[in-house]
Amino acid sequence: MAKKNHPLAQAPLNELAAELGRRRAALPKLRTRRDKLRKELETLDAEITALEAIALERTPKSPSGTRSKRTTASTKRQPRSGTLREKIGKILGEDPMRPAEIARELVEKGLHQGGKALNIQVSTTLAKFEEFSKVARGQWIRKD
Repeated sequence: MAKKNHPLAQAPLNELAAELGRRRAALPKLRTRRDKLRKELETLDAEITALEAIALERTPKSPSGTRSKRTTASTKRQPRSGTLREKIGKILGEDPMRPAEIARELVEKGLHQGGKALNIQVSTTLAKFEEFSKVARGQWIRKD
């Protein structure tokens, strides 16, 4: 049972029903407003995403406003000369090799810079492509 001292408990039912009817009539207007706000929010999100992408493409500047001097000829990366798949294909032949041996050859021949995860990258590439075949546990060859 409702409390008698609450204002709504004392309001006549016909007035409550009329108020609910008015609020229900405003529902389509509220939905239209919500949809409009959602579209505006989507537009703003798209603009923010585009601006963030542009900001990431720019070269970072030093605090003085000039470009950073870090990008000298000695520190610039050389352009890629093929995918890891192609480089492994050059190394791997008919003789079975392990991923660690392939990684070592890639570094020795200057086809890759090396790194902690190179063995894993080689293993993943070998397993991913059908041109490489596993002949024994951890040993791979290139299919012709």
